[in-house]
Amino acid sequence: MAVSETFTRLRTSAWLGWQVESNWADPVVFFIYLIARPLAVSLTLAAMYAATRDSATHGAAFAGFYVANAFHAYVNTVVVGMGWVIFEEREESEMLKYVYVSPMGLVTYIGGRSFVRFVLGSISAALMLLVGWFLLGVRWDFALTRPLPLALTIVAGFAATLAAGYVLCGVAMVLTRSAMTVLEGCMLGLYLLCGVIFPVDLMPVWLRPVSYVLPFTWWYECLRRFLLGHGSSAWMSTLTDAQLLGATLAVCAAFSLVAALAYRELDRLARRLGRLDQTTMF
Repeated sequence: MAVSETFTRLRTSAWLGWQVESNWADPVVFFIYLIARPLAVSLTLAAMYAATRDSATHGAAFAGFYVANAFHAYVNTVVVGMGWVIFEEREESEMLKYVYVSPMGLVTYIGGRSFVRFVLGSISAALMLLVGWFLLGVRWDFALTRPLPLALTIVAGFAATLAAGYVLCGVAMVLTRSAMTVLEGCMLGLYLLCGVIFPVDLMPVWLRPVSYVLPFTWWYECLRRFLLGHGSSAWMSTLTDAQLLGATLAVCAAFSLVAALAYRELDRLARRLGRLDQTTMF
């Protein structure tokens, strides 16, 4: 009975999330919007890489960074989007306090809303990979792809993505209008720190430990190796497949545990400061 009720609540919040995400435009305009963003990102990335590396957009390095950019859509859409849910519910609809005390609960509500974000992120990632394959020549040898490690990597990355989203939800609950800046800053920070567009080996030595603590750095490296057959980090390339996969699973699990504790403490802090019903007339 409890499982059935939880599933019903998740389904209801997911349906509501879909209405919020899609009801601002008719289906044709919304479909164009879904296509335009990944297409623009793909072409911009190809132009940037071609400008800095001459005609190297068909090389193995570009393929690795392109794949990481495709899966980084989950971070942009899910992680940052979950934080925006808190901001929108409190500032725009002013319903956060009612959701919080409802039988559904805020954690379940955010989980259902995140499902829609995962669907949108999956569409964006799939479109980017298709554009890369058919328009930009980003190809890989399927003989080098390792399905089982790749599947485990994707599951671990999704878990870390959901955990990071809950952390930003907690941060957005504690902060007021400044949550906008923090959410956008986290998106850009993860883009630079996790080896999305350049190897983490190129970062300053003092900054590399920060990258290695983040699960997305390991996630992108695993995606490159188990999908393309090669990675981008010189240091991580010294690890065997089993070592890299084990480290990724461990980092993602540890990060998820810390994220759960962080969300709980941020939730308590938000209640203590009275931020659940505090608006800034945004």
